[in-house]
Amino acid sequence: MASDFGSTQISGAHIEAVDVEHKAELKELITSTGTHSAARSVDDSYSFTVKGKGTTTITAGSYGSGQPSGVSGKIIITNVTATQTNEDWEGFSYTGVGYTHAT
Repeated sequence: MASDFGSTQISGAHIEAVDVEHKAELKELITSTGTHSAARSVDDSYSFTVKGKGTTTITAGSYGSGQPSGVSGKIIITNVTATQTNEDWEGFSYTGVGYTHAT
């Protein structure tokens, strides 16, 4: 039986975890009698976190790179963390936001 381990949402040999959240604000139109008329989502965006081992070339404040697959729009990396201990490999994590409708 074949096994497949690792994250496939982002390229890189040492990616351990990828978390993606897609958020949207719901706007609802109510009639004068208080009943539902229409609804739509606005201001949708993705937030994501990538964790791995080794070093990364991603820098905080960078635009347009490092996002997991499926995350679209204007990508902004908001935080990059590097870790180093005596008991494990060097590690990194970074978080970012993808604004779907931004240009």
